[in-house]
Amino acid sequence: MPDFLEKVSRKIDADLAASHEEMIALRRDLHAHPEPAGEEHRTTARIAERLERSGLQLRSIPGTGVIADLHVGADDDSWMAIRADIDCVSVQDEKMVPWRSTNQGHCHACGHDAHATMALFAAESMAAHRAELESAHPNANIRFIFQPAEETATGARAMIQAGAVESVRSMVALHCEPFLDVGQIGVKTGAITSHMSTFRIVLKGAGGHSARPHEAVDPVPAAVNAVAMLYQLVPRSMDSRHPMCLSITSLNAGEAFNAIPDEAVICGTLRVGHLADEQRARDAIDRCLRGSCEATGCTFTIEYPYKAPATNNDVDTTRLFEQAARSVLGHEGVVHLDMASLGGEDFAYFQEQVPAAMARLGTGSGPARQRHPLHSPRFDIDESALPIGSRLLANTALLGMA
Repeated sequence: MPDFLEKVSRKIDADLAASHEEMIALRRDLHAHPEPAGEEHRTTARIAERLERSGLQLRSIPGTGVIADLHVGADDDSWMAIRADIDCVSVQDEKMVPWRSTNQGHCHACGHDAHATMALFAAESMAAHRAELESAHPNANIRFIFQPAEETATGARAMIQAGAVESVRSMVALHCEPFLDVGQIGVKTGAITSHMSTFRIVLKGAGGHSARPHEAVDPVPAAVNAVAMLYQLVPRSMDSRHPMCLSITSLNAGEAFNAIPDEAVICGTLRVGHLADEQRARDAIDRCLRGSCEATGCTFTIEYPYKAPATNNDVDTTRLFEQAARSVLGHEGVVHLDMASLGGEDFAYFQEQVPAAMARLGTGSGPARQRHPLHSPRFDIDESALPIGSRLLANTALLGMA
């Protein structure tokens, strides 16, 4: 990094370190008011108000989410982007803390409140040093993308359609990782997540009296048998050397004690490390469902409503992340990840458009066995990670501007 930008970097680092308590307050406010995909109206308004007050130029986009530009004198066709997601998951918050979710059945169990906070404070600090950045004659301006609907894998494509990647030459993002310690960042080129798709299966029978099951077509045994076969036979239809994960996340059928329901609904996710395995897994799912329905007399339908490809971290952009991490955390803070997660991440859609990289930010502390994983109803972060993540984003952006 050139000496002049190095001086700006030190000032931004100092700003962010001094803003720690304010960052905690904002993150806890967002955590207490989570909003699911497509409903992030309060979150959008809070972020937009602060960015506008800092002098960033906001783009008008439909729905929720924010695109904000910080023009620092580079060519209009040269931008580096920082992306943060802002929606929550449909999980009940079971933490007994003052910032516990006030929205029944929803919480920030994936750290998007932290992602938004870190990107927002990076934006505000960089905007505060706009004049100094302009004097450095940078090669890129900075765009901040606060993306809705990551959890349904629909928000990134909506932001792309709204112009988020126009003239963007590279993009970065962070994701909380509770099983990395605060002060660590995990980096990896190539895939860092899996190919992910959700599924919804409806098994149709014919309801009746629970005392006369012979007069009904019961979808409950069809669902129970289908789940057992899905867990057993789908993995065994795949090359066992390839990573894959099929998880059933809900099974619902009726509510009455004395009535056989008309239908049962099974929902879950399918995740594979190799794209070619996805169709093989879907074929195996179909075979399992056909077998269960043949035995019980039910019929079925299946849909795959949400899908995201595997991420593909760009080599050069990942190298920028790693260089920034060494300056912020030291060499010992950089962890080279050897395997991709089977998690899904619609950041991959941005990566299909521009060179981009995502890194894993350590947000855990204490014994690993006492930490709660992503999407757990007790998930939380060590908030000392907030200024670290914000500094990483800002410093990576500065390197990209040099």
